Amino acid sequence: MIKFFRKIRQNLLSEGKTGKYLKYAIGEIILVVIGIFIALQLNNWNTNRLLKNEELKLLESLHQEFSENLVVFDDIYKKHLTRKKSIAVLMTSEIEDLHLDSLRALTRNSHNNYTYDPYQGIYRSVINSGKIELISNDSLKQRISKLQDLLVDYKEEETNVMTFVTNNLYPYIIQNRKLNFKKEWNFEEFTEEELTKYKTDIIEMVKADKYENLMVYVYGYMAETFTEGPMLRAEMVFIIESIESEIRLTKK
Repeated sequence: MIKFFRKIRQNLLSEGKTGKYLKYAIGEIILVVIGIFIALQLNNWNTNRLLKNEELKLLESLHQEFSENLVVFDDIYKKHLTRKKSIAVLMTSEIEDLHLDSLRALTRNSHNNYTYDPYQGIYRSVINSGKIELISNDSLKQRISKLQDLLVDYKEEETNVMTFVTNNLYPYIIQNRKLNFKKEWNFEEFTEEELTKYKTDIIEMVKADKYENLMVYVYGYMAETFTEGPMLRAEMVFIIESIESEIRLTKK
């Protein structure tokens, strides 16, 4: 093709048609420029298409991870709420009137530690690799980047509760309760007499001044969990919904 155009130019020059030659040369330059422009446009279109595909894959992966983590969060947060309610009932009720099963459930719920441990493999990979920049929505990109700060604040509150309970409440229970392994784990049945003694022991422990002091602190430490938790959840929901919107836009 290049040889063909060159031959035309040579013929025009040899025939002395300088004006036509110049017009033809200019036309040829314009055609080359147009060709380069079209090639660049096609290259840019292809590059943008590939970036959009990468963004879509990233958004879908993050959406799945955030959605699964939200389910886990709701489960753990529900346990925190149950613990809070159990402590309140245990410390404000006439516990002598409670059935042993209820009493055991209340103390178990009050003593158990729970922590939210989300899976963050995809999130960390996206942040650490710099792939977060593939997200074209700058506002969403910033919210995703800052989510870790809210998570750290929330988990700090859970850790404070767990540390206090582990270091103070558990040693107190161990020192003030006689537990029978076989009967606690249902290898053997309690006799009626043992059940009566079992309930008496729990009531004595719960009514002790030190136990109440410990519950005051556990309840207090948990307060920030119910401040930070809703904030974290609201942000997670916002990000999930925003990702869903971006996925719909990207697919158009």
